Amino acid sequence: MVRKFSDKSELEKTLIAGINGVELQRDEKRRYLGHFRERVIQAVTFDQLRTAKGLNAMKQALKHHKAAELVVRNKARTQAMPLIVEAQRLGVDFTVVSNPQFIGDVAVALVAREAVDVPRLMSEE
Repeated sequence: MVRKFSDKSELEKTLIAGINGVELQRDEKRRYLGHFRERVIQAVTFDQLRTAKGLNAMKQALKHHKAAELVVRNKARTQAMPLIVEAQRLGVDFTVVSNPQFIGDVAVALVAREAVDVPRLMSEE
C-alpha cells in the first residue's frame, strides 16, 4: 500500500526531503524575484515604481552599504531605467529577470549577499 506524504512519520518525511531535496520557501523566492526576503533591502511594486516616492525609496536604498544587486522584473525594465543607471553609477550590479512563476506585484528589488534586518519593505505597505 502506498501512503501519501502527509501520512508518513516525521522520520520518513525527513529522509525523503534529504534524498530529494525540498525548498521550503519557494513562494518567498518567487515573490522577491528569486531571492529570500531576509536578503531584500528594498522592493517596490509596479504601481509604486511609477511614483516619485517609489523611485526615491529605491534610489536611497541603492546607497545601502550592503547593496549587492538590483533585480528588475522584465516587464518593469523601461520604468526602472533610472534605477539601473543609478545602480551602474554606484557600482551595484543589476539583473533583469523574467519567470512566469513569479508571484505578486514586486517589480524591482534590491538585495544583499547576506541577510539584512529590514523590518518592512515599501512593497509590503
